[in-house]
Amino acid sequence: MPDEVITAIAGLVASFLSGLLGIGGGLVLTPLLLYLPPLVGGAAIPVKIVTGLTIVQAMSGSVLGTLRHRAYGNVSPRLVWLMGPPSAVASLVGAFISRDMPDNVILLVFAILAFAGGIMLLLPVTPRDEGAEDIRADPRVAVPIALMLGFLGGIVGIGGIAFIIAALVYVLRVPARIAIGTSLGIGLFAALAALIGKAATAQIDLPLAAVVFVSALVASPIGAAVSVRTQPRALLAILSVVVMLAAIRVAFTAVTGS
Repeated sequence: MPDEVITAIAGLVASFLSGLLGIGGGLVLTPLLLYLPPLVGGAAIPVKIVTGLTIVQAMSGSVLGTLRHRAYGNVSPRLVWLMGPPSAVASLVGAFISRDMPDNVILLVFAILAFAGGIMLLLPVTPRDEGAEDIRADPRVAVPIALMLGFLGGIVGIGGIAFIIAALVYVLRVPARIAIGTSLGIGLFAALAALIGKAATAQIDLPLAAVVFVSALVASPIGAAVSVRTQPRALLAILSVVVMLAAIRVAFTAVTGS
């Protein structure tokens, strides 16, 4: 099966889940692009190229998902502007640093970040009873979170977006549905910066990136439309399962090389 077809299938699945769950797609796209091609007769895609493709998906998926979730009133502009710019700066630094990092280190960072986020999403929490326009956060807490997760997301291809959701829900106590939409807005800043860094360090495959971009245009709005018709706790439970399964498989690859 040609790499373009494999990438299109993976991009459609990841982009749908991006709009549905607010994960930026990277947590699904990364393992799909790592493991699906060899299973269906395609050539293995290098890890650094995979992280570049997840950045492209994150960029396009975040734009479409943010617009759709904002139309439903599920994006907090204050949090996006508070956490987005510092996340972008840190993400750019992480993307440049990733060029010289060993593949197994990148995969291990991805796995640790993803698994920790998945565990957090299973914890009980009492969110604030506020609308998206009314939510505020202490910059002394929100900005360091954005810096740390932006840096790690820049390294691994925006996989940190799932942890941003967990941080919004469990640290800043943002309602789950608003956290999903807002995480895409924050991730948009980080994705743009990381895309610049990945492109400048030759980690973007342009033909495959175009396939991922088109896939996101098709599937991300559908996922966002389904999201508003799904119970928030169900969304978090689904996200947790997806995140931890991806983390376990990628950690195995990082440790064993297979």
